[in-house]
Amino acid sequence: MAQDFSRCAETVHTLLAGAEARFSAVGIDTARLDAEALLAHALTLDRAQLFARLRDGITTEAHGIFLKLVQRRARREPLAYIIGVREFWSLAFHITPAVLIPRPETELLVETSLRILAEAQLLTSPLRLLDIGTGSGCLAIALAKELPRAEVWAVDLSLAALAVAQDNAQRLGVAARTHFLHSDLFSAFSQTELRFDLLVANPPYIACGEIATLQPEVRDWEPHLALVGGTDGLDFYRRLLTDSPRYVRSGGRLLMEIGTSQAASVLDLFRHHATFANSSCLQDYAGHDRVVVAYAR
Repeated sequence: MAQDFSRCAETVHTLLAGAEARFSAVGIDTARLDAEALLAHALTLDRAQLFARLRDGITTEAHGIFLKLVQRRARREPLAYIIGVREFWSLAFHITPAVLIPRPETELLVETSLRILAEAQLLTSPLRLLDIGTGSGCLAIALAKELPRAEVWAVDLSLAALAVAQDNAQRLGVAARTHFLHSDLFSAFSQTELRFDLLVANPPYIACGEIATLQPEVRDWEPHLALVGGTDGLDFYRRLLTDSPRYVRSGGRLLMEIGTSQAASVLDLFRHHATFANSSCLQDYAGHDRVVVAYAR
């Protein structure tokens, strides 16, 4: 049998070890997991299939692809941007550098929304929902999947982000019930009488002076439009407080993700407003303040 010269000499095991060492050297905490994810991506395998081939070699072509992926990750480019996919609410979202990478803690917004609607016996009711600053569309689409009778609007200031969100809605089967609009908060609705039962937002809440302290993956790669919330990180919440009363129905809810040290400041803003005096904060599973729920009178 002729020798297969199209395969490189290194095995899956040695390639993973080399990539892990390189990632560890540049300070990546998830070095082994990232190496596995990138090699599985290069070989179009899942992780179980990858582990079954630890002693195997790979083709020269796949080896070249993997080395380029490793170089990108070693520059601290986020894994989700390299692979192009991130899971959120057990759904696979396409991700590009135009959008913030969905975080597991943001799922608390979906979970809390569903709990509030369940308590009000509205899970199967026709509802009108709005996702403000939709990015990848993860919140709007997750809620649309869970609430089959809901009509969902989603807005963003970035046209590139809206294109990603619309693509995700199409792929995940909710495009018919999700409306994506180019809008600076509520500007797209200024000539309408629309009022929403539920508003959700994962706003930019990082203070300008804190950007330099963030991990390189966030500081150097994710869109600052979706990260920076002004000098103290609260600009977006102030705008929401000023503009949202016109667009939320009486008895509706406004749910916002916050930074872990912002609960007192955000609650103080909303509790001094006539529309949202009844507001509270929920913690995530790590025990961090994460979601403010404002109830509209």
